[in-house]
Amino acid sequence: MQVSANRAFSLLKELAFERVSCSEAEKKAAQRLLEEAEKSGVSVKIEEFPVACGKVNKVKLVVTAPYQKEYEVTGYERAISTPDGGLDGKFYYAENLLPVHMENAKGKIVMINGRLRRADYEKLQKAGAAAIITYSGSTIDRIGESDCDIRKLREPLTNDFGDAVALNIRAADAAEIVRRGATDMHIELESECYEGISQNVCAVIEGKKYPDQVISFGAHYDSVYFSTGVYDNMSGSVIIMELLKYFAAHRPDRTMKFNWYGSEEQGLLGSKAWVAAHEEELDQHVLMINIDVAAATLGQNAAPVLATEKVVGYVDALMKEAGIACDVRLDIYSSDCIPFADHGIPAINLCRFGAPGANYIHDRRDHLKSAYIDAKSLDITLQQALYLAKRVDSAASFPIQKEISPDIKNKVDDYLFKTKKDK
Repeated sequence: MQVSANRAFSLLKELAFERVSCSEAEKKAAQRLLEEAEKSGVSVKIEEFPVACGKVNKVKLVVTAPYQKEYEVTGYERAISTPDGGLDGKFYYAENLLPVHMENAKGKIVMINGRLRRADYEKLQKAGAAAIITYSGSTIDRIGESDCDIRKLREPLTNDFGDAVALNIRAADAAEIVRRGATDMHIELESECYEGISQNVCAVIEGKKYPDQVISFGAHYDSVYFSTGVYDNMSGSVIIMELLKYFAAHRPDRTMKFNWYGSEEQGLLGSKAWVAAHEEELDQHVLMINIDVAAATLGQNAAPVLATEKVVGYVDALMKEAGIACDVRLDIYSSDCIPFADHGIPAINLCRFGAPGANYIHDRRDHLKSAYIDAKSLDITLQQALYLAKRVDSAASFPIQKEISPDIKNKVDDYLFKTKKDK
């Protein structure tokens, strides 16, 4: 059997639906991937893991002075509820959270620019903000063609800095609120926390020559709210399915593990759970190949490498040998490669980033009807992955040293919010 981009794209079309962490749709997709892998006669199973989840039952935001207007708003999952009857407070736009902003934030309903990052959350909590507002989208979004993003207060924020009331609005509404000089607000948030269950789909092909050396392939199959995630990242998921089919028919020299990770969009939770559950075998892992975003018609190929400059040179040479233009560089990548590199396992990411104007991600436009991905372009990354996998697998001596450069180690530690005490 040979790989087929058209077959892969057909599976992608079948799974082109919203697959949010711990939802029934994510579970349905996991089961379908399991069934497809089973057709190749390999050992495959679903491994479940818990996820801290939240549900918003009620949310409201009203500007009460100097004008009155209610705005569309979403509550952060896992945020705390406002008191009965809601919360009335002074509004303050803190922009980029400079010291002057922080001096004025105490006890106020504070809006910041863009997303709520960990450092921002820490500042706001220490400053004593009464509530946090973020915004999403752009000021020129059309209401009927966009969504008010649903976000989550993840554990790395709340565990270290405590719980908070947090809301999200549209960028256009945020601009109007500032432009009209809002000074007072009434907000309501009723939410609850619970433990959900997500799934990893895990397949194994035993190596015939070096069974104790493991090459791991990974791709996440979940999506975010409002998105069918065909680009991010069902494209990567169907590519590693094709690799599984190929190596099931052409048994590899080294053991190969194929993992489709759930809940990646919630903070790499699937790959973190897999690494934690399989820690005793990680000494056998010699390489992790991760595929996250592919198939963009207008785009460019990239291969961030979490290893050493020697590995960068090796991968770059292979891509040139295969005649595939690819920007290979030593760098981290926000995907399921991170937990492997954290355990000292070299990781190579294969990505095809969409060009400006043809790169829709994390919103409703990541959809087949946007017509910005295709099977021919998916084949580029598929062929890259196959060529790389065949070369490293058939090597008489494994060509990639199990080493992570100090710079990459530091970047991984920073990404995972490790303190010097943790290192």
